[in-house]
Amino acid sequence: MDDILTIVKIAQALWIGCIVIMLFWKFRIGVAGYMAYMFLVPYMKIEFGGLTLQWNIINILLLIAFFVHRQRNYDEQPPLDWRPLLPFVVYFGISLLIMPFQDGLPFADAINAWRTQVLKYLILPFVLWNDVCADYDSLRLYRNVTIGCITVAVLYGLCLTLSPGINPYMIILSIANGEEFNFAYAAGNSGLSDNSALSEGRLFGRISSVFSHPMTFGLFLGFALFYLYRNKDNLNKWIVFGLTLFILTDIIVCGVRSVIFATFFAILILLMQSRSYKLLLSTVIGGAILYAFIAFSPTLNNYIGSIFAGDDSSFRGSTLTMRLAQLDGCLHEIQYSFIEGKGFGWTNYYLTQYESHPTILYFESLIFYVLCNSGIIGVILWISMGTLIVRYNNWSGQTVAALLNSLFAFYIVFAIITGEYGYMQYFIIFYILMLGEDLYSIETEDNYDNDILAEAEDDKQPL
Repeated sequence: MDDILTIVKIAQALWIGCIVIMLFWKFRIGVAGYMAYMFLVPYMKIEFGGLTLQWNIINILLLIAFFVHRQRNYDEQPPLDWRPLLPFVVYFGISLLIMPFQDGLPFADAINAWRTQVLKYLILPFVLWNDVCADYDSLRLYRNVTIGCITVAVLYGLCLTLSPGINPYMIILSIANGEEFNFAYAAGNSGLSDNSALSEGRLFGRISSVFSHPMTFGLFLGFALFYLYRNKDNLNKWIVFGLTLFILTDIIVCGVRSVIFATFFAILILLMQSRSYKLLLSTVIGGAILYAFIAFSPTLNNYIGSIFAGDDSSFRGSTLTMRLAQLDGCLHEIQYSFIEGKGFGWTNYYLTQYESHPTILYFESLIFYVLCNSGIIGVILWISMGTLIVRYNNWSGQTVAALLNSLFAFYIVFAIITGEYGYMQYFIIFYILMLGEDLYSIETEDNYDNDILAEAEDDKQPL
């Protein structure tokens, strides 16, 4: 076992070392390697020559390498563009401005949480977007890497159905990085009354694939589904069909019920905005039939139905009773800081200090996360951020905008049901990659050309 752990640590160190070297030698290869690492390896804490390489250090090196790359190819580079990231910049900017008025956690911890998120969430998407704007070959490279990572994660997730609760890759990787693998949780055991995964309807346990938590894998599956649909014309139809089938299967068996509801809701949004009313009606009818089938199957009903079902225990499973009790606890927690909240990153800080909250437990909803961290200002800020994202999306053609808005809807619904545990990072990555595809799509280019012609026509002066 020790030999295996040593090999894993060396492999991680070599991978990170190659990324750093390639960023300054073959920039795009380095970015592609970093993307693959981010999707396939959830931990980064590499001891290298007395220096500990972590996510933020690599992100800073990525940004430096990006500007070096631009300097070397200055004539080929378009101006820097922040527009797709503006909603997130506004979010982090206002969060920083209200920080001095929050006193729920030490200011140094709030600043550190803010700095960590800004570096981890914004730098890679900024680099990806501007590099893709400069060269279509970059987009193809990053697309291939993303599809490759999706394939690995999805197929490995399916393999784990053969060994419920056991994930050899994550067990070894967790130990090698000083993290703990929760065997009881992975097996589907809540630790409340029954030790079997079947008692909670999780026939295959909770599958995390190459991610540190099953919830993150579920989130990834939803994003992968919409990303694959966006690229259906860029890939072999059999690859698209196969991956779609595998993703949908993983969504059902991974043990994360939230992803099923969030995916179904996002698909409805896609069909409504695309004005595919017949398909929408068929989907609703199909969903109703499926729900009826589930209701008559005790095992499936236990699995799916428990998303909303009541329970004798106030805190068993993701029930409506539990959510209302948590919301009440959340409002009680911020009764003296209702406007500004407890502070940026307060929820993570609290869990680090006390492991769980007596009433809110693990802040398992975006609503609790926002209210506790930033109060009513946070609610307004998230609504504003969402509005900016949708407005930017709607600049594209109808079909493109519908798909982008559905991706955002999936993220929001999933986070409302499960919480926000760094999920924004993955959303921004997939969002930028899909926007990159739209740069070179016929529909978006025609829409853009029409806008340019309309502006030119308006600027004409009468003779």
